[in-house]
Amino acid sequence: MCNKNLESVSYGYRLHDRGDSNLDWLIIALVLLVGFGGVAYVMPSKFQRRVSQLRLEARKQGIFTSSRTIPDLDADAEDRVTSGGKVRQRENLCVVYDLTYPSSTSNPPTWHLVRYRKSQVPIPGWLLRDNNLEGVQLSDASYWATVAEYIADMPKYCRSVISHNNGVSWIGTESKDDVIEDRFLTELTSSLEALRDLNLSISAASEDHEDTE
Repeated sequence: MCNKNLESVSYGYRLHDRGDSNLDWLIIALVLLVGFGGVAYVMPSKFQRRVSQLRLEARKQGIFTSSRTIPDLDADAEDRVTSGGKVRQRENLCVVYDLTYPSSTSNPPTWHLVRYRKSQVPIPGWLLRDNNLEGVQLSDASYWATVAEYIADMPKYCRSVISHNNGVSWIGTESKDDVIEDRFLTELTSSLEALRDLNLSISAASEDHEDTE
């Protein structure tokens, strides 16, 4: 009788030890899963690595990057009203790709266009922000038609284009497809250079006109 009781107790301990062992392995597996999951979470994706690389390539070509917020004029009505019923202007954080003029450039056209599908002037789908316009007339249909062509060739997800005293800028978010398939930087560089050269020609013409007066 005693032997049977001892065997029963021994068997119970073996089951207990086996259960503890299984539990230990389960805990270890969970710890490893959480650990590797955390590492995977903080590791950059293929797209993020490619974006970092193309921004570096852009800088090598003289196109500098930064960030700024741009108003989303096409936001839905519910996105432009707070929970308290107040009207707000929704803004998106965007990346800026800026191509500068030569240092000798003077009086280039300056303007700031923001995407707005209801606008027709100066370009369909784009609004002149803050009426900031110098160096070119709003009525210069030929100039704006050319600008429209260059903007159409720019990478998609462009939210704003700026022509300022020091250069021209594309502002928006990089398209995943364009980045992965290596189209983004090619399209960006070509369109920004074309817009820069257009403005430089107007700047040079303005200088020549001043010299003849």
